[in-house]
Amino acid sequence: MRARGALAPRVWALVMLAAGCTAGLDHERLGDRRYAENAFVDALAEYRLAMRQRRPSPELRAKFAQAALRSGALSDAVVAYRDLARAEPAALDEAADGLTRAARLAVGARDMGALTDAMVALHSIAPQRPVGALAVALGASSSALAKRPEAMDVLLEAAGAATTAAVADSFLVAYADVNARLGRCDVASRSYDGVLRRNPLPALARAAQDGLAACAVSDGQLSLSAGALQDAEGHFQHAIAIGQSDSIVRLAWLLTGDARWADGDSATALDAYRRAAAGAGEQDPLVLRATAQIERLQKRATTP
Repeated sequence: MRARGALAPRVWALVMLAAGCTAGLDHERLGDRRYAENAFVDALAEYRLAMRQRRPSPELRAKFAQAALRSGALSDAVVAYRDLARAEPAALDEAADGLTRAARLAVGARDMGALTDAMVALHSIAPQRPVGALAVALGASSSALAKRPEAMDVLLEAAGAATTAAVADSFLVAYADVNARLGRCDVASRSYDGVLRRNPLPALARAAQDGLAACAVSDGQLSLSAGALQDAEGHFQHAIAIGQSDSIVRLAWLLTGDARWADGDSATALDAYRRAAAGAGEQDPLVLRATAQIERLQKRATTP
């Protein structure tokens, strides 16, 4: 009796182990059935349970990734395709194709987090694969890129791999735009300048000029807040000289007025405010502020 009782726990453990393995295999087969029925969410749930096996096969990883893609679980799909490439080098092309599809779906769904993850994963497993418009879409998401700065390399390498100067310039402008939105105007300005030196297409030239002027205004605002009035005015005048766009130029004139007023030059400040208010609608926020500043200056001038 003791021998039989002593063996019972071992027997029970073997039974449970066998049951667990069978259950894992059943989940994969159930996932296959659900997938064939186009019940992709249910298939994903079954494959997820099957994936809890100690060593999932490449086939199971691929099934899980495809089900995640078809059910819209894009983040799961990205992780699954990335892991598939790492676990099975022979499946690298399949994984890269899957990541590309996930990135395209993320653009359509406006899921910038999934897009960023997909592009970073694609860059890590297949850095030479062309990414085309996906890199431009990535460049439009500064908040996602702020969380994954390594994704910035995708834009730079896309520019380097571009087959035409226009495509390369578009990637460089996107790279500069992201840096500008993240407050890195030093990097952004160098990129904008680089594009402008390449004699780009008119649309790209305007985009680079807009970005460069906006960065000049941003740098001027920092100098103004620090009390460096001459430096601030120099930045604002740089933006005005660029001449793009009208709203940036008028903002630069408005801030020039603030800098001149702070330096005690009321006459130049008044002229700057008038330039800021010119050529725009009466309800334009810049016009309203410039008009208010003009009225304050004139009232102060007439007050004994």
